[in-house]
Amino acid sequence: MYKEPPPGQRFIPNFIIYRVLGQPRICINEWTLRITGNVERELVYTYEDLLKMDNITVRSDFHRVTCWSVRGVEWSSIPLRRLVDEAGVKLGVKWAYIISLDGYTTIVPFEDFISEKSILALKINGKILSPEQGFPARIIIPHLYGWKSAKWVKEIVFMDKYVDGYWETLGYHWRGNAYLNERFKEIRE
Repeated sequence: MYKEPPPGQRFIPNFIIYRVLGQPRICINEWTLRITGNVERELVYTYEDLLKMDNITVRSDFHRVTCWSVRGVEWSSIPLRRLVDEAGVKLGVKWAYIISLDGYTTIVPFEDFISEKSILALKINGKILSPEQGFPARIIIPHLYGWKSAKWVKEIVFMDKYVDGYWETLGYHWRGNAYLNERFKEIRE
């Protein structure tokens, strides 16, 4: 957490909830998280599997590209690095492509995906995620803008080549580091 927000941001007291593709219906008994792509072992986790794993808590500010940040949010769950290790992600992987239940997608550089505070969140501020906050699971990478923190995650695909996600197709930055003000792709002529 920082005392000052990143460039172009201002702190607000509560989240503004976005559902760009609508609110998916979740049947938790049917939901799974798949880990696929350039891995030694493709994995499938149920919600119960994830709840049984050792978890960590990360306290961080949360930043949206729409110029607002929420200070000191507490996220709890599994380090993304653990999923990487369990799947045996292969050498040469450069990207994690994330697919959500509503069809939303985003792509994250592998080094950001496995950073120390990057987690698959199941809880926010000590409570199970609400459907609006991404229940059953969402990605949290504190130094990246919120569009990289995909809600309602159903699959993580590890890749060696870049592919645009939903917002990246519309010109948003390939990484989206809030502290570097990486909002949009550079236009090259």
